[in-house]
Amino acid sequence: MDRTDSPRPDGDARDSLGILRTLREISVTDDARDLLRSALAAACQLTGASGGVLGVHDEMHHGQVALVYRYGTVTDLPEAELATLLRPQGAPAGLQADILVDGDRFGALRLTGWETSPGARERILAECVAAVAGLHLDTLRQRRISDLHQQVTAAVWEVDRTLVDEVDLSVSLPLLTARVRELAAADVVAVVSPTAAPDAASGASRVLASAGEDVEAALADLRPDVAEVSASGRAQHWTTTLPAPDNAGGRGEVLGTSLVPIDTRTGSPLVLVAHHWRALQGVSHQRMHDVLTAVALHASMILDRARGEEEHDLLTVLEDRDRIARDLHDLVIQRLFAIGLTVQGAARHAVRPEVSERLENAVAELDQTIRDIRATIFELRHRAGVGSFRADLRQLVESYTPTLGYAATLQLTGPIDSVTGDEAQTQVLMVVREALSNVARHAHASSTTVSVEATSDRLTVSVSDDGVGISANAVESGLGNVRARAREHGGAVELLALEPRGTRLSWSIPV
Repeated sequence: MDRTDSPRPDGDARDSLGILRTLREISVTDDARDLLRSALAAACQLTGASGGVLGVHDEMHHGQVALVYRYGTVTDLPEAELATLLRPQGAPAGLQADILVDGDRFGALRLTGWETSPGARERILAECVAAVAGLHLDTLRQRRISDLHQQVTAAVWEVDRTLVDEVDLSVSLPLLTARVRELAAADVVAVVSPTAAPDAASGASRVLASAGEDVEAALADLRPDVAEVSASGRAQHWTTTLPAPDNAGGRGEVLGTSLVPIDTRTGSPLVLVAHHWRALQGVSHQRMHDVLTAVALHASMILDRARGEEEHDLLTVLEDRDRIARDLHDLVIQRLFAIGLTVQGAARHAVRPEVSERLENAVAELDQTIRDIRATIFELRHRAGVGSFRADLRQLVESYTPTLGYAATLQLTGPIDSVTGDEAQTQVLMVVREALSNVARHAHASSTTVSVEATSDRLTVSVSDDGVGISANAVESGLGNVRARAREHGGAVELLALEPRGTRLSWSIPV
């Protein structure tokens, strides 16, 4: 056949170019909603359908439609028929094609309204439109995810720059909540401590940092959920769908709420609250959940570092206190004690009575100074709330071994730790310290026994030694302090001479 006799495919070529041009126009937008509308319109125009519906799968509610777009003569569609858009080949009539994004069913479009039943050509065209829409939606999603990651990286970097020198939670946490609120488009973002001492009137938890408006109202509504997350240690995520405008198809705006526990070394339960956040277009809710979980992890790192710095500072202070206490005990007290012995010996050889009296007064002043220094040493070494009362007593008695020249015996009876409060424990420790100091200075004893007994209603301290006893003309300087401590707490003091030698001091108060 001569070439001039062959048919010219100009009509088919023009038809193919028109199809390609239409498919290209679908991909020129950067807005997912515009893309879906364009895809639906193109599918109807290319296949000759008079109307069509495109439904988007609701990722948070399986089997439901989140958005619906309509074109042409289709103005309404019952809810029961909308659900068929999510089922492969579920349309009872017309033509349906699934939109796949990264291998998952994102949605489906259904075309109707032909004078004759659609054929293979119409089906292929509908599937091509759905495929092009799915590929471009995937590209947009990856772009939005990349943008989200960049925003998260920038926010974390900005927060981390505040940690270069030292952690200031009053700066770092508010900055973190502000940046999270921006990238999640949330109404409220806060870091709260549910088990902190609540306000007596409102019962509100302590807010470490927050960003947004009406924070108190939002946290008040979420208080039971925050308490549950804090107790269980498991995150909670849910969505709230606002009513759609009258002229819009499908559902209204979907708002997310996330409560994520913040794990710290201290064990204090903290919760990151992100209330009414909005996912970026093309970013799934699960992706946003992952981002908020990562932010909570970063918040825990900030809090742990702040705790570490506090512990380091405290350790430095305690080391200085121990060093000062050791120097006072090993150097100052020993020198004062030696000076006191020298002055006391000189007083015995004084000829004039007034000189002897002054020397004795000087010895008494030195004794009082030594007692004051010992009290200071005790305060430096004693850590309130650390360990147990029994351990504090053992530590105190053991600390007098170098001064006494022997180890005193400690006897503990009854539930000492459980029946005594902080104030009573402090008084007991002071009395034992005063009694041991008197034994070391005056008793010349070879053994001492300290007994502490607790009953349901009384706490008794006894300090016995085998020394020379107390002379009739002794000045009760230290013993006077012991009596005063008993009077202040409704207690009593008894001083007994033991046979054949020695003294027993008994001090008791009600508990």
